Amino acid sequence: MGLLKTYRQETSFGVQWAYQLFPPMAMKAFLADIMLSSLLHHYLGDDLFERLIAETKPNETTIPGQNVSKSFFDMMGQESFQRLPAAPFQSDDTKSTLQREIAASDQQLNITLMADMLQSFGITQNDLRQNQADLIIQKSLYGLSDVELVRLIQGTVDASGKLSITNLRQTLRRTYEQGQRVSDAVQQVTENQPKATTPNEPVATGNPAAGIIQTARTTAPLVFLKSLRENAGGFVTDNEVRALNDIAQLDKIKPEVLNIMLFELTVVEKRTNLSKALLQTIVNDWAQAGVTTAVDAMTYLQKRTKQRQEKTQQSGKSGAKRWQRKEPVVKETRPDWENQKATAVSNEDATAAKNALAELRARRQQSKKE
Repeated sequence: MGLLKTYRQETSFGVQWAYQLFPPMAMKAFLADIMLSSLLHHYLGDDLFERLIAETKPNETTIPGQNVSKSFFDMMGQESFQRLPAAPFQSDDTKSTLQREIAASDQQLNITLMADMLQSFGITQNDLRQNQADLIIQKSLYGLSDVELVRLIQGTVDASGKLSITNLRQTLRRTYEQGQRVSDAVQQVTENQPKATTPNEPVATGNPAAGIIQTARTTAPLVFLKSLRENAGGFVTDNEVRALNDIAQLDKIKPEVLNIMLFELTVVEKRTNLSKALLQTIVNDWAQAGVTTAVDAMTYLQKRTKQRQEKTQQSGKSGAKRWQRKEPVVKETRPDWENQKATAVSNEDATAAKNALAELRARRQQSKKE
């Protein structure tokens, strides 16, 4: 709620994190913002919200009689000090960062135009502003224009004739799951935009990455994923539609960043099914890494790929070194007799040997007789 900002810093010692804290908004400032008030009303309910408003509003009791009170400047005058030409803060500066960011996001919907088109249905600007955050999410997720969003609202009002975000979500999801056109604009985007490219397909700029980024910026996530799946001969499952809807409502990353994520998982990693748990894990990682644009997402992926390649090369080199180690060669010591040369036996030696052998045999026979 705008109370904390996180910064990732690259230092020579590694990655470190810096945190900036902001003071909470005053109650009146919080309730003066339509988006924050709508969020609070959603969680508190009508009774508790009205009670809070009654307690916060100043006491406007009218006291009879003539008001004769004097202000500080009436008593002291204004001649004792020099008046500044202008106040140091403008009225808009008193708003918190969160309020200014919400005000900036208001430009994504033309509330005045939509209210004029919905006037006959009894839906006012206040009704649209109360549901503005949800309307922006559905508009971005399905790639709708303001006029197309109005047509959907007209067909999804509840029994009491009020705007129903629940009915709107169910209609969009059901229409998409049935494979029908969500809108003419969605069909036009699918036909006119370059197909969610594969790395081997040529693009207008001659740079595949630039083509992917351009397509990611101008295509709704569901349309983008549908194009990727159709190129591969598949389709988007019902669970994937629900998962992307839930991811979009988290509002942690922009649609263009989500598209780059879908391209990486579907085309590069060739995943045929994307689970909600997987998408949430990656969104959490990218949000903490400060990935805010499609260019940031591509850079982050290239950096991760390079790190994996370097790690693989290092492990391959270490493995090769292990296999290349040679055991020490043990030289066998040859016996001395191997180098001795044979000499011929003389006749005298041969006769003496025969006599000795005959004498030995005679002794054995003699010993056997005894």
